[in-house]
Parts: sequence; C-alpha cells; structure tokens
Amino acid sequence: MQVVTFIGVIYTGQGCGKFFIELPWVLQQLKEFMGTTPYFGTLNMRLTPEGVEQRAYLMSQNGMLIAPKNGYLPGYLYEAKLFDITCYVVLPDVPNYSRDCLEIIAAENLRKKFNIKDGDVITVLVTI
Repeated sequence: MQVVTFIGVIYTGQGCGKFFIELPWVLQQLKEFMGTTPYFGTLNMRLTPEGVEQRAYLMSQNGMLIAPKNGYLPGYLYEAKLFDITCYVVLPDVPNYSRDCLEIIAAENLRKKFNIKDGDVITVLVTI
C-alpha cells in the first residue's frame, strides 16, 4: 500500500460536485464504496505544481470506478484521510477538467467539522 500526500489551498467551487453526488446512479455507487451516504457537496482543493503531477500519477492507479450512465463520463474514487477521518478523493475523467483541483467527499460536511475556510492550506493523504 502506498500513500500519496496532497497539499493545497481550499477554495469554493461552482456547486458541480453537489449536482453530481445527487444523481441517483452516482449516489448509489458512492454509498456502496463508502459504506455510508456522502454529504452532498465536495471540498475543493487547489493543488501546487507538485500536486498536479501527483494527481496525474493518481489517475494512473486503480481507483474505484464510478461507472457512468449514457451521456456522462466516468470518475474514480480513492480512499483518503483528512485530519483524523476517512474521506475520499473524486477524480472526474473529463476532458478539460482542471488538473490543479482535487475534490474531496465524506459522510459529513468537512468545512463545518474542521472549520475550514477558503484560503486554508490542508493536507490530504490518499491510499493507493
């Protein structure tokens, strides 16, 4: 087992993560992978240049496939740790998706749980 460390700055996204998590076929797969219902939203992290390289490496590894319905593209889920809780990194396999973004999901609202604000620097440990 290998751990990849990501360090980045938190920022507010456009709400797309919430939209996709709420899709019934995505939600069902996330519940199966996570063993719980995810919070309907993502924590967005802007990566450093080194983090962008690590993200590309992570995409080449075997994440849990979020199998798409017709008209959608796949995504991959990787187990991770943020502070003391298990969370998951979601990597959409979408052309033109920002390569310096890492989206994190969990069973609870991570911003509220850890009082995270835009501009905060956090570390996420991803297990592959």
